[in-house]
Amino acid sequence: MKTEFKQRRSLFMRNVLAFGLIFLLLGFIVNQVLYQSLYTNIDEELRSVSTNTNFIEQELIKGDASKGDIPKFSGELKPHRDLKPPNSFQVQPILWSASGKIINQEALGNRYSDMANLTFDKEKLDQIEAVHVKDSYNQTINFRSITKKVDSGGVAYIQFVSNTNQLEESMTFFQQVLIGCMIVFWILSIVVSYYLAKLNMAPIMASWKRQQEFVENSSHELRTPLTIIQAKLEKLFTKPTHTILEESEDIALALNETRRLNQLTNDLLLLARSDSNELVVDRKLSDVKDFLIKASEPYQEIAESQQKKMTLELGHLQAVSFDAKLLTQLLIILLDNALKYTGPGETITVFSETTAKYWLIEVRDTGIGLKTTNTDQLFTRFYREDGARQRKTGGYGLGLSIAKSIVDMHHGKISVKANQPKGTIFSVILPLA
Repeated sequence: MKTEFKQRRSLFMRNVLAFGLIFLLLGFIVNQVLYQSLYTNIDEELRSVSTNTNFIEQELIKGDASKGDIPKFSGELKPHRDLKPPNSFQVQPILWSASGKIINQEALGNRYSDMANLTFDKEKLDQIEAVHVKDSYNQTINFRSITKKVDSGGVAYIQFVSNTNQLEESMTFFQQVLIGCMIVFWILSIVVSYYLAKLNMAPIMASWKRQQEFVENSSHELRTPLTIIQAKLEKLFTKPTHTILEESEDIALALNETRRLNQLTNDLLLLARSDSNELVVDRKLSDVKDFLIKASEPYQEIAESQQKKMTLELGHLQAVSFDAKLLTQLLIILLDNALKYTGPGETITVFSETTAKYWLIEVRDTGIGLKTTNTDQLFTRFYREDGARQRKTGGYGLGLSIAKSIVDMHHGKISVKANQPKGTIFSVILPLA
């Protein structure tokens, strides 16, 4: 539980940080794009006015009309015909003397009281810059400004300013809304991150638990035959003068446990390869009838030797593409399971047929039947119905789990149900497509 909590917390924190960084980056990009788009038109208007010869000359005449004629402006400007007419309502010209005094006070009218607090900067000519001044009510007025050198009579510089208070207010409001939305959605992302972490960790923890159980069960099953083999071999060393014939029983038991250990190792390796998707299904088009007859023939002889009856009931069968090696192992597992749980005089039936969509294989027996109502547990690794770790039937509880893996690799389904009036039916449905 502690490991699960730590993993979930770690995944949750990573999700929260990831969402937070995404929202911050998104907010920054949106803010910058909007900021640039809002001020582009104003900056273009200021540049247009600052290069309009006729407009500048008119402003110079207005500003110094009381001093007589003013020489025409002779700066390097674009022809007026190439420029759009300036918007004098938005753009306000300010004439400066060489000493930094505003000359066109009368033309500014009641705007002069606001412009009087402007600080003139001779170093930033022909550049768009943001200017902030305080009005008579101590409120901040924001401008975009560009200044040009003219040297015309008493006028040394002309500055064009455009008020941006409305844009600044709109921008401030948008930023507040953007920050609010980011906070709200970040909080929502925290909730989503929590459930995502919980959802993502569920299969991981389930897989981890299955792996832990698998390792524990495997170690238990491996330890038992190894202990027996070790004990028998150590016993042989205590009797060095005995012949093989005298100790044949212990040697046979150790050899038998070695075989079982080898089979268990192969089964565990098969399951591990299946879990890691390393087991390749080699499908080939094969005759189903011949396959079933050859695969079940050895078990018919075994059934006869145990006074049991085994029959084949084959319906309509057609050629099917499948992995013969894997399905032979599947059939062996089901037939071996049926033989273990049937007694003398009882019957085992292999039924099979194909339809347009699937191939059905059923192994029916009239044995002891099922003791559990939860049939899915039968396909769990190392599961035995009685829950005991005795090896009365010689198995390790891996057969049916291997059978399910083989069926899953063929994209089919395996199920089990009670046979009537007695026994068990294992059904395998494999899609033909």
